[in-house]
Amino acid sequence: MFITEQKLLKYAICSNALYVFFLFLFRPNGLNLEKLAITSFLLFSVVTILYVGYRNRGLLNELSRSSRTLFYLLFFWSLITILRGFTLNLQDWVTNFGNVYMGLAWLVPVVLILGIKLENWNPVFKSVQFMFGLMLFSILFLFQYNAMAGKLKTEWTWLLRPINFLLLIGVYRFNITRRITIYFSFILYIVVAVFTEQRIEFIFLTLVFFFLLITKLKHVKIKKTVFKYIIIGFTILMVLVFTYGYENISLLINKIIEFKDSRTFLFTELLTDLNTVEKIFGKGSLGTYYSPFFSKVLRYFEHIGEYWFALDNPTRITVEVGYLQMILKGGFLLLLLNFGLMLSSVYLAVFKSNNNFVKRLGLFILSLTLLSLISFRPAFTPTFILLWMSIGTVLSKKNRMMTNEEIESKLKIK
Repeated sequence: MFITEQKLLKYAICSNALYVFFLFLFRPNGLNLEKLAITSFLLFSVVTILYVGYRNRGLLNELSRSSRTLFYLLFFWSLITILRGFTLNLQDWVTNFGNVYMGLAWLVPVVLILGIKLENWNPVFKSVQFMFGLMLFSILFLFQYNAMAGKLKTEWTWLLRPINFLLLIGVYRFNITRRITIYFSFILYIVVAVFTEQRIEFIFLTLVFFFLLITKLKHVKIKKTVFKYIIIGFTILMVLVFTYGYENISLLINKIIEFKDSRTFLFTELLTDLNTVEKIFGKGSLGTYYSPFFSKVLRYFEHIGEYWFALDNPTRITVEVGYLQMILKGGFLLLLLNFGLMLSSVYLAVFKSNNNFVKRLGLFILSLTLLSLISFRPAFTPTFILLWMSIGTVLSKKNRMMTNEEIESKLKIK
């Protein structure tokens, strides 16, 4: 039987969802058959998406020369970042290609190619429904896992985060059966966010509802002005964070609005650890940095004889903040290439689009662009697959110039 590329894409995303699902249910550790079996779903997802992306590489010609150039530079530097993690150690291979935050994270931008073709959203929507089905099934285990020592693992939120995406593009697009599934998944998302103690999920939701509120404004000029100031303001903030310093910005904001800051030490430790060359080019996909904070935590728990409660190893291979993760692995070069594509696609979606679907995709991209300053490190997971699909769709002028009616005829959502 002939398998279409759209079906392959659906299988790839569903396979990624199964990997995440089994990851938080079975919690595999070390190198064993269980870990290999679960990781095989991730590898199938990666290989299939790369294959379909390669088959559709001609779609890149629909993008402007500047967008194509940025993508080629990003893809080239991503490959260099992955290759710099090459060693002859088996464990390094397992970490680099069996961990969604390591080498595989820098391959996700390939999904941009698939987003250029509007019809590819149909298998994506079906895959999202599959994710929600898995999570609704996981309710059978949720309270059992939550009763264990420590908080619920954050991986429980990964398959529910697409709720934010669907809220932005419009739940009304789906039939009543799927809407009911989405509503129940939304409730579960709130419950899981509470159990995992993840403030970022509530910040994400707040941002989404804020953007939805702005889109309800009748005056188009006012809407565009608000988004213009958000984009300009955030760009200035990014420059200040990496020049004036995150700690100084945090102290300044704290004088106006009191909040609990848990990110300053990450910025300080990472940028202190890296030398000038490493700040520009990063340390490669397996790059690490030393954390004095986690070293103190480790010594404390060793002193009281409860080593197993230590939060993390002082030599850290990943950073919770998205932009810091980019700097650690690929330097400011990787950060600027990612940020350039994300911000340019937001601008084109909000100010240069004729249809609501592309505008809403721009708001989803903007949400993750903003949140990457405090969380959302890149990973080969559904959230970032949706992100780069959105970027691909937005960067295509043909998609932006379509009317709402033309978009709806391409998106056969039921």
